[in-house]
Amino acid sequence: MLRHCKFVNLATAATAIATLLAVSSTVHAGGSFLDKPSVVTYWGQNSKGSLDSQKSLASYCDDNSDVLIMSFVLDFSDGSLPMLNLANGCSGPAFSGTELLQCTSVEADIKTCQDRGKTILMSLGGANGVYGFANDADAESFADTLWNIFGAGESDTRPFGDAIIDGFDLDIEGGGSTGYVAMIKQLRKHFATDSSKDYYITGAPQCPYPDAMLGTVLDAVEFDAVNVQFYNNYCAATSSSFNFDTWNAWATKSSPNPDVKVFLGLPGSSAAAGSGYVAFDSLEPIVKELQSSYSNFGGVTLWDASASYDNTDVSPNYQAAVADLTTTSMGKTTKSKASKSTTTKHKTTSKKHSTSTKSKSTTSKPKPTKTLTSTSESNTAGSPTSCVSHASKCPTEGQMVCSGDSFATCNHGKWEIRQCPSSLTCFSTTDGSSIYCGQGTGATFLAANTKQKASSSSFYVGPTAKPYKNGRVIAQFSVTKVNAGAGSFEAVINARRFDQTSFGNTVVVSFKVANGIKITGVTGGTVSQTGSQVRIQYKNRSRKTMVAIVGIKGEVSTGNVLVAPNVNSMKFSS
Repeated sequence: MLRHCKFVNLATAATAIATLLAVSSTVHAGGSFLDKPSVVTYWGQNSKGSLDSQKSLASYCDDNSDVLIMSFVLDFSDGSLPMLNLANGCSGPAFSGTELLQCTSVEADIKTCQDRGKTILMSLGGANGVYGFANDADAESFADTLWNIFGAGESDTRPFGDAIIDGFDLDIEGGGSTGYVAMIKQLRKHFATDSSKDYYITGAPQCPYPDAMLGTVLDAVEFDAVNVQFYNNYCAATSSSFNFDTWNAWATKSSPNPDVKVFLGLPGSSAAAGSGYVAFDSLEPIVKELQSSYSNFGGVTLWDASASYDNTDVSPNYQAAVADLTTTSMGKTTKSKASKSTTTKHKTTSKKHSTSTKSKSTTSKPKPTKTLTSTSESNTAGSPTSCVSHASKCPTEGQMVCSGDSFATCNHGKWEIRQCPSSLTCFSTTDGSSIYCGQGTGATFLAANTKQKASSSSFYVGPTAKPYKNGRVIAQFSVTKVNAGAGSFEAVINARRFDQTSFGNTVVVSFKVANGIKITGVTGGTVSQTGSQVRIQYKNRSRKTMVAIVGIKGEVSTGNVLVAPNVNSMKFSS
């Protein structure tokens, strides 16, 4: 990939040519971020939250990031100018009569980062704002606007001046899927007019497959990479329902680009998301196994820089540790066929994308069935390293694990297997430390009496949670942790709107719980419970959002397994 470079104060033409060749050689040696396991870092939303926790974009253009994704462009619906929000990364002013900020310091940072060989993308969507399209024509018009204000087009309202970004990321959290296929195809047409550099399209689907917003889009048009969010959901990286295998199957069997890279998307710290943070000791075996098992594994994506660089749970920080792990675990690189198929590598006249897309002839769909099971010592509860059978020996008194649709409790040194309530299956908590029963399909192991020993490359069938869904809202209820001894638990409700309407400042969620369960608290809200009926009032941090991530705490009677609420009883209002 030829990157944006500056050459100044050259004494002679010969020196200029020699310098150009030297720099070009250095840049080409690195190639595209798709050619090797890479680290993608989001920047712009200051997820850590303190006044000085988010530094300038250029501050993060170091050896610990290969791609930086600026976030977000929001409040778009047609060819009109959108809003740009980079938190404290840009304070404007806005162009007259718009909410589009002028960011001269970011302009300089983009050029600095590109000179250092980094890929800089602009993300659309995110959790705040209301956005989406009514039809394809509006989406194509917005693609033209994006190209003119961020790409190599022309406009009097360019937030980053003459800096040209390297492509776009779609973090579409709500508003439906209408128009995005047309938008991407139109962007590809614009990309083809600029032969000076490579351009990329990436997406950020949530891990439940298929993604509620981008699912049909991912099947219809080429993406170069997907930064799958394995957090705030039951399919987190440390749960028994971790479904990277499902996403890899999509990449190789259903995606129009069979060489699309699948990135492991994670929070950069425990404070960066409602749930799903993976401590480095637990992450290490996961990344190593993904790298050794999947040719479409692209690397690790972290949300976001303010959290990951400031997270000192591991030395010198989480970002550096993840970067070292990602780039050294395999000791080799995997070439991206996608880059080869549409471009002559390392030529300044190359184009990464043509204006048409080629689909594979197969119509097979990925099966959301396999679950990665590690033998790391941290994986000792909800995701055991071997299947258990009734009355066999167990290591830890009171420990609970899944075994098929059933669950097992360690009682006086032996496993005691019991069934989940009728029509329910066993899930591990998202932190992998315990279990609960909920609505879903599949099972953690093929049979309760199976004695097949797990190895570092073993995969077992994991359950898929049933979401709450109506014409306006889709929501997942995920249990993040259970403390059986204390009779307490924590969970997350992840709700997204299909329509282009805000939840508003207050989101009201009601549902029924099983006997022996009490909801005791809500992060950023209040709760009331009468018998089994629960009513939550959650205060959104933004009054304009199509997303609600609701953290809840509760109690379960000692000795009882936690049963998740029946999704059919769930209702949302605002």
